[in-house]
Amino acid sequence: MERFNSDLYLTTSQVAELLSVHPSTVKRWCNEKDLEVTKTDGGHRRLHLQDVLELARERSIATFLDPFTPYEGHVWTAVNQAIDEGSYARIHSLAMGWLTRGQIRRLTALFTELGRHPGVSFADFCDLGVRGFMREVGETWRAGRLRVGEEHMATEALIEVLIRMREVALEARESGESRRVAVVGSMEGDRHNIGGLCVRLMLERHGWKVFFLGADVPVEDFAAMQKSRDADLVCISFAPPNTAADMKRAVRILGEFYDRAHPYALALGGDLSESPFLDDVELPFRELGILGSMRDFDRALSEDFGPRTPEIPVDDVA
Repeated sequence: MERFNSDLYLTTSQVAELLSVHPSTVKRWCNEKDLEVTKTDGGHRRLHLQDVLELARERSIATFLDPFTPYEGHVWTAVNQAIDEGSYARIHSLAMGWLTRGQIRRLTALFTELGRHPGVSFADFCDLGVRGFMREVGETWRAGRLRVGEEHMATEALIEVLIRMREVALEARESGESRRVAVVGSMEGDRHNIGGLCVRLMLERHGWKVFFLGADVPVEDFAAMQKSRDADLVCISFAPPNTAADMKRAVRILGEFYDRAHPYALALGGDLSESPFLDDVELPFRELGILGSMRDFDRALSEDFGPRTPEIPVDDVA
């Protein structure tokens, strides 16, 4: 590990957060010479990551960097660049390297730690972390530098991360909460669940009850499930090879099946290069949102996208 890399020098607050101790404890370790201290021109303490990790190992203190030996410095720099600068390039570079070398556990651990870091919003995790990485995976595959099997491994690793995040969120959620109802899935032809899973988690974080239909769902099934569950919102995730024309077709079909006795809002989203022109399509929905990012979806939910419904028992979770 290169000592001159300024990114690897931590403040006492960063060390305290990394080791889950009080900052006064870190200062005491510095005063007692348990940690080697470098001082800035302004007299502020800086501690090298390697020294901090050696102390943690000596005292059996677990850190989120433990699964990444000997890449702790790379992971520390990548995660902090994502938090401080909004740049996920190093995250993607690390993940791609581990993917091509078959180190899937490290890839999964990286996104798991990123997803639960308090400095990373869930919307940014989905938009910049997950979608950004999968876009790079797709481009690398199309360029012939990645096998289909490796692309599938990347997809499954991120699905595993999202499922784990949901399990943690459900355990932490208080019972007795009232929620609105949503139906979520991915458009037919889309065999990946990643976009739909992100939408499901975002809705549940906003207190919605979600019926998750998974991948490759015919449009008619969204209409049928909405009616049978009297859902307030239908969310359909689109991804290549689906196009704006497919989105327009889905809107038209849902409009034909729309039952005004069971009104709902419709949210469409995904990685599309263009939005559909819907001027010639009848739009009976309570609301229609074509959302290009999870940040947009998060904002729409915060602004009460979709009508409210009566309280629903929490035990009945799909």
